[in-house]
Amino acid sequence: MEDTTPEVENDNELDPLQALQAEVEEWKELAHRKAAETENIRRRSALEKQAMATYASEHLITKMLPVLDDLHAAVEASKSSSDAGALRDGIELIYAKAKKIFEEAGVKIVEANEGEPFNVDMHEALMHMPSEEVPEGHIVQVVQRGYSLHEKILRHAKVVTSAGLLPPSE
Repeated sequence: MEDTTPEVENDNELDPLQALQAEVEEWKELAHRKAAETENIRRRSALEKQAMATYASEHLITKMLPVLDDLHAAVEASKSSSDAGALRDGIELIYAKAKKIFEEAGVKIVEANEGEPFNVDMHEALMHMPSEEVPEGHIVQVVQRGYSLHEKILRHAKVVTSAGLLPPSE
């Protein structure tokens, strides 16, 4: 059997080979580190995204806590007071405070008034009924307000629309 072990004279050939193998090992090590680093960034990013989703409304909720406190105080006051006017005034103040907080957050009421044309982008028709006063395709009644956040509709205004005049009966 022949010995295939390289001899010492081939030492010059081994040095470049060993150098290339060492370089390959360095690149492998670097690739593993970069893959681990990328995985850590992805994991950290997913955790941050989850935390943002969980606590996204924290600022608005914190601003709304005084409104909740005011409503609680109004309920407690209504138990011992029979002054309906004062209770109504208190509720109106609480409503104004809540409305201001929502407006500062970019929430707006979707306009829907009786007699206005129905707009499918802003309104949801709950019913279609004949009307002598309101033309067909216009709002007869607003059932529930709608709201938008900046330019996005959060909830369409729920409305009843006009079918126009009833056809004459024979």
